[in-house]
Amino acid sequence: MKIVDLKAYQGELQYNGPAYAFAEGRCYQTFISTVVVLTTNDGLEGYGEVCPCGPRYMPAFAEGIPACLAQLRPCVLGEDPCQTTRIFQRMEQALNGHAVAKAAIDMACWDLLGKASGLPVHVLLGGLLSESMPLHRILPLTAADDVNASLSILRQQKIHHFQLKLGRDVEEDIALVNELEGACSPGEVWVGDINGAWRPDEALRFSRQMADLPLYLEEPCGDYQQNLAVRSRLHHPVKLDESLNSLADVLRALRDNAMDAMALKLSRYGGLTVARQVRDVCVAHGVPLTIEDAWGSGIATAAYAHLAASTPSRYLLNTTDLHNYNTTQLADGAPIVEQGRMTVSAEAGLGVKPDLTKLHATKLA
Repeated sequence: MKIVDLKAYQGELQYNGPAYAFAEGRCYQTFISTVVVLTTNDGLEGYGEVCPCGPRYMPAFAEGIPACLAQLRPCVLGEDPCQTTRIFQRMEQALNGHAVAKAAIDMACWDLLGKASGLPVHVLLGGLLSESMPLHRILPLTAADDVNASLSILRQQKIHHFQLKLGRDVEEDIALVNELEGACSPGEVWVGDINGAWRPDEALRFSRQMADLPLYLEEPCGDYQQNLAVRSRLHHPVKLDESLNSLADVLRALRDNAMDAMALKLSRYGGLTVARQVRDVCVAHGVPLTIEDAWGSGIATAAYAHLAASTPSRYLLNTTDLHNYNTTQLADGAPIVEQGRMTVSAEAGLGVKPDLTKLHATKLA
C-alpha cells in the first residue's frame, strides 16, 4: 500500500460559549481547523485533524499549516502509511519543527494502518484498557457568577473533572476560587490552569493562601525553569503542559522530578507516533496524564481518544470532548459522550470521516 495523494481542507469552528478566554488576554470565538486526507493506491483514505488554539497558544497558527503541508507532501507520497515511524522520520528530515502540521499527517497514517489491518487504532496502540474515560471540562476565565452557572450545568451532566482557567492578578484568582460554589468538592478532580501567566512569587502566594484546596496547578509559571524552581515550595501538585514540547523535554522533567501530572496534547508532539512514546514513559514513571489536544472537531477528538483508551486507567487522569466545545461538527463518527464519560469507536482506524460540505479545499503549493 502506498500513499498517492495528500489533500488538505480547512473549516471554521465556533466556540459554543460567549468566548473562550484564558490568561494574558487571550480570547477567541472562532478557530480554524485543518483536515488532512491521505489516499492510497488501493483506494483507502486516512484522516487527520489539527487546530491550534488561536495564534498565541502554540508555536503554530492555522494559516501557516498549509504551507508546512506543502513542504511535507513530497516526502510522504509513495510511502507505505503503515510504516508510521519511518514516515515520521522522513517528515523530521524534510522540515525542522512544525509538529502541529506533522501531526495531521501522522494521525491520517494511523487511521490508514487501522483500516488496512481491520483494527481500531486503540488496539494498535496497546489495546482497550479504558472502556470509557472520565471527561474534564474547561471553565474559561470569566466572572464567578458565570463559572458557577457553568458548574451547575456540568454537574447535572455528571461531569466531575474541572479545569478552571486562572492567570489574572493573583488576588483576583484567589477571590474567584473563593466565590465558586462547592469548589473542589469530594469526588471531583480540579485543575487550576494558569497557562504560564504567574511569576514564581505569585504562584507561591496563591498556593500558600489556597493550601487547603485539593487541586492541581497546571503550568503555573512562564517557562520550565520557573516551574521547576517553585515546585518543591508549592502546597499543590504541579501539572505541566506548555513547557514540554518533545519526548526529550518530558524525559528531563521526569529526571528533575518536575511534575506530578502532565497534559499530553497530540499535535504538540507531532501526532500519535511520539505521543504514544510519551504516554508509555510517563506511565512507567507513575505520572498520570490528561490526554487531549489543543482544539479540534471529531477527528482530533477521535485520535487522542484512541490513545486515552489504550492507556491504563490508573494513569489516565482524564480526557475531554473537544468536538462538543463547538457549535458545528466537521466530521461524523466522533466518540460517544454519556454521563460524563467518553467511549471510543470499535470501527477499524479512527472511526471518523470528515464532512466535506463544511470544509473548503486548501491549495498546497
